[in-house]
Amino acid sequence: MSVLSNFAASLPAPGPLRARARVLTLLEAAFGSRWPRYSHAAADGSGFEHFWYENGGGDDYHVFLGPSTAFLRAFDHESWMSPYSEDELCPGLLDGLPEDLTPLTRLENDEPKFPALTLALWHDGTAWRHGDPRPGDGREPELTSWMLAPLVSFTPDALTKHFGHYYSRPVDTGVLEALVAGAPVDRDLVERLAPGTAWEPVEKLARRLDAPARCGGSGFMATSLAGTVTLDDRVG
Repeated sequence: MSVLSNFAASLPAPGPLRARARVLTLLEAAFGSRWPRYSHAAADGSGFEHFWYENGGGDDYHVFLGPSTAFLRAFDHESWMSPYSEDELCPGLLDGLPEDLTPLTRLENDEPKFPALTLALWHDGTAWRHGDPRPGDGREPELTSWMLAPLVSFTPDALTKHFGHYYSRPVDTGVLEALVAGAPVDRDLVERLAPGTAWEPVEKLARRLDAPARCGGSGFMATSLAGTVTLDDRVG
């Protein structure tokens, strides 16, 4: 079993993946960053909802979630598998990609010659699939999945380290335990997580994500934020 196949087996199914992406997006908003790394766009004419991460240093990943399929792409700008190294996409990276997902391999800022991809996987409604990357120099493909770690190692401790390291501040693990367990997002939780963050933008984002939010004592409840997501909630 290849490293890529092992990684595919570690990914949650699209439903739990969406729940995790929502949590990460809301947590980023709760910290009040002016340049958020985690972002979201509602489904457009293509029918795909879009979550993405950009670290500002040239690395990114994008998750597109449709009614029955999903596409995950990532780009590590320091990877020797970068298409900028050989002036072409790594051969085989997209082998077997369903035709209806092909448009998602191209983003607005991609080069005309090739998409900025070092990792690609897709879910066909049954399991996560991937191509057969074959670097031209005969080396084993490099798994450029490090930026996806928060989506895979989705535990309160892992998220505490992830956000605490980035924001260089203590993070209340109890808040993350509550959110991962599906607690509603409310002003008190945000204040505990990041004192001084304005609540209104977080509430607006929570409503847009259809996440549970609570305004004071009487707000509203929607679908579970993280559902029953655990590290065992996976498909191969």
